[in-house]
Amino acid sequence: MQLGTLLSRFDDQSVVLEILLEMNDLALMSRVQTAAKGADTDVGAWAYDAVGRFIASAGDEQWLGLVSVASKASDPGMAALRRMLEVVLQDNKHTCRDCKPAMATG
Repeated sequence: MQLGTLLSRFDDQSVVLEILLEMNDLALMSRVQTAAKGADTDVGAWAYDAVGRFIASAGDEQWLGLVSVASKASDPGMAALRRMLEVVLQDNKHTCRDCKPAMATG
């Protein structure tokens, strides 16, 4: 699925949770839910904002990593989304007031 198609569905909280479940990464889903709770927002809004933050602030190495992962994946959109969320979560691990250090993996 294309990244744009995934993002266009982020206005529905249940769809966001479904997309996160499709990634088969419960740790990532838990970290996203914790970050959303810490930001006092829902998961969909947080994930959508996280993609925007990645686009606005990612450096060359982060973009190269995203392109590399997406180009090797059977589902490039899902791989790109996963990479964006992981990068933003990594960047936020020291600032999230509700995140536990054990949950912040890099």
